[in-house]
Amino acid sequence: MMSNNQVGAQAINAAPTEKRKRRRYKKEDVIWGLLFGGLPLVGLLIFTMIPAVMAFAMTVLDMPKFFSFDGATFIWFENFATALKDETFWSSLKNNLILIVSVPVSIVISVICAEVISKGLPGTKVFKLILFIPYVCSVTATTLMWQEIFDANHGVMNQILGLNGFNWLDADHLMWTVVIMTVWSSTGYRILLFTAAITNVNASLKESAQLDGANFIQVFTHITIPAITPTIFYVLVMGTMGSLQEFTRIQIISPTGKDGLCLTGVFYIYREAFQYTNVGVACAASLVLTAIIVLITRLHFYLSKKWVSYEVA
Repeated sequence: MMSNNQVGAQAINAAPTEKRKRRRYKKEDVIWGLLFGGLPLVGLLIFTMIPAVMAFAMTVLDMPKFFSFDGATFIWFENFATALKDETFWSSLKNNLILIVSVPVSIVISVICAEVISKGLPGTKVFKLILFIPYVCSVTATTLMWQEIFDANHGVMNQILGLNGFNWLDADHLMWTVVIMTVWSSTGYRILLFTAAITNVNASLKESAQLDGANFIQVFTHITIPAITPTIFYVLVMGTMGSLQEFTRIQIISPTGKDGLCLTGVFYIYREAFQYTNVGVACAASLVLTAIIVLITRLHFYLSKKWVSYEVA
């Protein structure tokens, strides 16, 4: 048997070895952490930060002279002034505001459907699958499908509503038609989000309210809705940002934007950059649109303090 002195000496000799192992493990954790954490940052740098800097540079520089090596001539806010003075640009932003209407409409429909689905009625799984299909379908394919449905001459919608030659896709009605398309395509995904949120609501709160005499509507409005306000807030913010960046459906239905009447903000940027080759104006418009999205998002976060509850479980 070892004496106490031998045991103590062995413990002292083993201590540095354990420290070295822990130090080596710590270095490995740091390396792997930097590797996996750095990959998204590299993507953010390449696909977001660098293009943003280039967009700002192309806004304040006279790009034709810059690319012809005549020197970097600063024109500062001329491109911003051109974009902000263009009535078509403001018309495109107004169209984006119309498309935002689809967000609250979709939220109301999604919450009601999610509440029904959460009851576990027969056929719920099949119903959720059917609702989710539009979300996973190609935007191009579904837009072409709706274009046929809303056709003024042989469209199914006019036949169902008994309308004769009503043009859903003209300049006066196109944005509202796209609102219908957006509600149809986005509601299924949002139903899944709200179903998950409603399922996680504390059942004891509902049971207590029912024991106190609350009916279904009272439980839904005073317990379920407050409990899922964080999910509603998320859907509202993301949906608003998506509506402000709408492009694909409009461009498919009307590649020219119907002489500028049916442009959206992103469509305006696309047309200025690739059809009119006004790259500086397009970059200026993109920065203005970015600022608008940031301001609206910040407004959402500010107002969320008044109605979003994170304490109800």
